[in-house]
Amino acid sequence: MNQPSQLIQRKRLCEMSRTVTFIHTSDAVIAAITAAVARRGYRVARSFDLQSAQAGHAEHYPCPHHGTSQCMCQYVVLLVYPQVDKLPDSPRVLTAHSYEQVTTVTFHRDATVAEGEASAIMTALIEAVRLLAPPAQCG
Repeated sequence: MNQPSQLIQRKRLCEMSRTVTFIHTSDAVIAAITAAVARRGYRVARSFDLQSAQAGHAEHYPCPHHGTSQCMCQYVVLLVYPQVDKLPDSPRVLTAHSYEQVTTVTFHRDATVAEGEASAIMTALIEAVRLLAPPAQCG
């Protein structure tokens, strides 16, 4: 059984994670996020790509989220590092889960991420939303 302190810590970690949903493919979203975080002094490394991992074997992987015989989802793990000589103890982690034209990006903030850094990364995600927004129509 979980101790109350473990439950409180788990709740704090969940509260620190933030999610943004885009109505775009994962490729477009990841490109926009990469550009937006680079403007804030970070670099992005793609550490996992579900479609690459399934290459040549997709017919063997049914989708656990959508019930299709082949998983057409994309799931990418992005490691975000400051562009300075001294790397943090651990990278900042973003995950992107896409299906069709919807991509959900989650910033998995842990206790080592300072508030200012978390704010910069979340601001970059919001900027990426704006970069991908369709232009306003005058009518």
